[in-house]
Amino acid sequence: MLQKTSGIVLHTISYSETSLIVKIYTQEFGFRSYIIGGVRSKRSKNKAGLFQPLALVDIVVSGNERTALPRISEISIHQPYSHLPFDVIKSSIAIFINEILLHSFKEPHPDEELFLFIKNSLLILDLDTESCSNFHLGFMVQLSRFLGFPPQGEYRADTSVFDLREGKFVNYLPQHPDYLHAAASALLSELMGRGYSQLAGLRMGKAERKQLLNALVLFYQLHIPSFGQVRSAAVLEEIIAG
Repeated sequence: MLQKTSGIVLHTISYSETSLIVKIYTQEFGFRSYIIGGVRSKRSKNKAGLFQPLALVDIVVSGNERTALPRISEISIHQPYSHLPFDVIKSSIAIFINEILLHSFKEPHPDEELFLFIKNSLLILDLDTESCSNFHLGFMVQLSRFLGFPPQGEYRADTSVFDLREGKFVNYLPQHPDYLHAAASALLSELMGRGYSQLAGLRMGKAERKQLLNALVLFYQLHIPSFGQVRSAAVLEEIIAG
């Protein structure tokens, strides 16, 4: 049985001399692993370049949703990027987003709305002509809504602390270290209310941006079991601060 879907490539593993196992977030089937043979052979039409992280692809797979490791029989680029692979800041943000997504998905759980959000976010990042220094922060806030743990409540004078464990603005200092004081909570509130087109207008220094990045990574670690460390975060901090 052949099935067609669009997908976003997240990770590849060499399987043999010419084959790959590919983790793809698909529009129809959610997060799935596939095998494709002959990718690195000289005669193959399916070149390894199609499996770069966050590549937007169309695939034809054999098998069904119960097949443990379906096989990709055809693959093509769905939409090529214009700037993402060539802009050092954008490509660094893309590497970070790729790692966040890879840690976030544990089960297939198809969600077309989530797929379209990720796809459109990547295309906006690719073509955005404004500063994208805050893009990754806005992406994480928006993604958390799809993953089921959006920041709750509202920043006000009497709820000026954001409790990362509870995931909400509170009117007390928590009895643990995982929270944001008023200034950082205010910035988080600003992020929550802005779309991508408004992120460039959110002014913050490199120390504030680093604090929010680390807080949002911790937020994900607290709310997604076995989320793990995000190695690309430190590299991204340095590139954006440079």
